[in-house]
Amino acid sequence: MKRLLPAKVAGIVMLALGLQSCEHDKDDGPSKVKRWDVDIKAIYEVPAPPGRNEEGEATIELFADNSLKFNLHIHNLSPSDALTNAHIHIGDAGTSGGIIIPFNPTFVGAGATGTVTGLRQGQVDTLQNMPVYVNVHSKEVPAGLARGQLDKRIEFAADITLSGANEVPPVSTTATGLAILRLTHDKVLYSKVTVTNLESNDTLTAAHIHPGAAGTNGPPLIFLCNNLADFGVLKISSPLDDAWVTQLKTTPMYVNAHSRRHGPGLIRGQIR
Repeated sequence: MKRLLPAKVAGIVMLALGLQSCEHDKDDGPSKVKRWDVDIKAIYEVPAPPGRNEEGEATIELFADNSLKFNLHIHNLSPSDALTNAHIHIGDAGTSGGIIIPFNPTFVGAGATGTVTGLRQGQVDTLQNMPVYVNVHSKEVPAGLARGQLDKRIEFAADITLSGANEVPPVSTTATGLAILRLTHDKVLYSKVTVTNLESNDTLTAAHIHPGAAGTNGPPLIFLCNNLADFGVLKISSPLDDAWVTQLKTTPMYVNAHSRRHGPGLIRGQIR
């Protein structure tokens, strides 16, 4: 039998130790369960903060040890404003909901990174299986400056101000309104139409999206409210037809609320 020389023995030992070291280097922490790359925008807030156009990105990673890493950045932050906090909230694209995971970030300018540890299993389950969104708050907009859904991708968002002056012909009324529209990648439309200061002798009847540029009228295309009880309530549609989705995203359209006294239209606002 051939005997190993001391130098060869030492080499084999060093090789074995090196292989063990490499194996150890591969063990760099808990495995990643899921990653979300989310667009966050002011227009995705419900309702959207008036006059704000901030947008940015959020990267969120969930790990097997129930820890969560986040990386947030906001573009176009108003020079007079400052970011103050960020959380994950429960809520679909048309809803503002409660906090389920606070980040408590330390912002450096318009960004923050950090890790949340010790999540409860209920928080993890909600994060993975329920409609949730990430929200960034600021000094000037404490209710929420910009947000993005983790469960769905928003493809169209608009808050439409409604008034009688926009009707064709114009309607004299004290009523005003707001239509919140959020369309997600699965062609589902989340909508909420709210009307205030309606005259006491009138009653709301319906609200629709119509095709038509400013100054023109078109037939109802997408039904938002079918009766009085639908106003002020979030409505979630069935998936829209492809043609409707294209019209909603690209062509002249308007929102119209109708009433008993003003059947053709009480208040209106252009989507574009």
